[in-house]
Amino acid sequence: MMVKAAELKKGSKIIFEGQGFTIENIEFSKIGKMGKAKCRIEAISEKKEKKVFILQTDEEIQLQ
Repeated sequence: MMVKAAELKKGSKIIFEGQGFTIENIEFSKIGKMGKAKCRIEAISEKKEKKVFILQTDEEIQLQ
């Protein structure tokens, strides 16, 4: 199931680059110079590796 990045919440389970992640923290920014709002996602993989993603809020991402 695909959802927009703006709809994600803490604790959501996603698949990114073929790996499963659980969102630990998510922050949203306002529209900037580039004309798009962004979200910063801090997530932990199933192998306990931390990763940070920055996506536009209208990008779609797959739920686990």
